[in-house]
Amino acid sequence: MCIVFIYRNPDADSQSYRLIVASNRDEHFKRPALLAHYWENHPECLGGTDMEVGKEGGTWFALSIKGKAGVVLNLPNEEGLINSPKTGRGYLICNFIISNDSAISYLNKLHKENKNNQPYNSYALILIDLHNADVHCLSSSVKSQGPFTSPDTLFGFSNSNFDTPLKKVEEGKKKFRNIVNNTKVSKQAELIEELLKFLKSEERYLPDPELQRRCPTKYEELSSVFISGKEYCTRTHSLLLINGNNEITFVEETLMPDLTWKRQIFNNNLICDNK
Repeated sequence: MCIVFIYRNPDADSQSYRLIVASNRDEHFKRPALLAHYWENHPECLGGTDMEVGKEGGTWFALSIKGKAGVVLNLPNEEGLINSPKTGRGYLICNFIISNDSAISYLNKLHKENKNNQPYNSYALILIDLHNADVHCLSSSVKSQGPFTSPDTLFGFSNSNFDTPLKKVEEGKKKFRNIVNNTKVSKQAELIEELLKFLKSEERYLPDPELQRRCPTKYEELSSVFISGKEYCTRTHSLLLINGNNEITFVEETLMPDLTWKRQIFNNNLICDNK
């Protein structure tokens, strides 16, 4: 299970944020991964990467300072899909942020592939244009009508289809809205701490029929924003902040093998040559 919340304000000025993204990656504790870093072969790209055998180099959340970002979520027990070994969905983000494709054209190609043979493990994919904060979405569900772009200012997504959000998403959006509403760039340090505290919330949101349907044996322990467990748990918190001056702040907190949390903060600027 993973979860992501997004705030967008395309008209942001120098004192406000165009984009705020807060995400948790939930994963098996022993699954190998690299901490967030600039990628050797694509130094404009930033994010953690999977090191699981056969899925090396995939990612759950990454960005390119050229103006792209992506988050991928799995869809457990998705109706109509066979759980057979397929291509790791982590490559969906990598392939997008290193490409010259727009989000719309990339998602249209994926949707066409999905209708033919479902080449990837089931997913919900969220792609973000960092220049204008447009949010584009696609589910690999057999019921998917294709990619869509929403004009909403606030979003929440987890491990369900877009039209059947989990209860922790709906309730989490309310708390996320209270944190980001009217926040100013001058208060960024406080914002980061508030968002990380939010991502560490263990409050359970039950009952949740959709979560219970997808995870019938573990739905209770998966009903909070933060998943606490010995074998499967929240492994990584990620924050992406972009202000009206095109300044990027990327924060990652990762649970280390000794059970301490390691925080990294990356600062950069959007490349706007093509805009």
